[in-house]
Amino acid sequence: MLLRFRTANVRSLRDEQELSFVVPPGEESDAARTVRLSDGKQLAVYPVVGVFGANASGKSNVITALKKMRSTVMDSYGLWTSYTGVPEREPFALDAESAEASSFYEADFVLGDGVRWTYGFELGDRRVESEWLHAYPKGRRQVWLDRDASRDNVYDFPGDRVQDRARLARSTRPNALLLS
Repeated sequence: MLLRFRTANVRSLRDEQELSFVVPPGEESDAARTVRLSDGKQLAVYPVVGVFGANASGKSNVITALKKMRSTVMDSYGLWTSYTGVPEREPFALDAESAEASSFYEADFVLGDGVRWTYGFELGDRRVESEWLHAYPKGRRQVWLDRDASRDNVYDFPGDRVQDRARLARSTRPNALLLS
């Protein structure tokens, strides 16, 4: 179940925006569902949310950014092979600084076993600038993947959770997500 989605520098969204399904602390809702996390805690989550705002305020671009994150995860490895850069990137275009900065996407979600995960990435014009995957099986963060294109050693797979790390790193193009 999706808990939160965050994005920045996508279309008309220059600053970070968050779409959250989590019931804010101190509020109660009869519509909320309880999600049991693997660490024994419970989280109240809305099954549906609405996005409201004035005309041209970026409502549809939040949804478009969510769709772009999904298509990037699904397609970057297979469908982007003929591109030298990142074909679907649409940064905020009304100032030069944002056009040069990377676009940011992150999702926080819970799988059927109750483990909360955070997955995200940043895209530049030519490559994936960073990518990360964290799990919280007992309420504490486990880093599964830490990719940073600005480091000499681009990929870091702490612990022994990921097998055949060198092969994964070799076979992932600079403009493709490892998760793809």
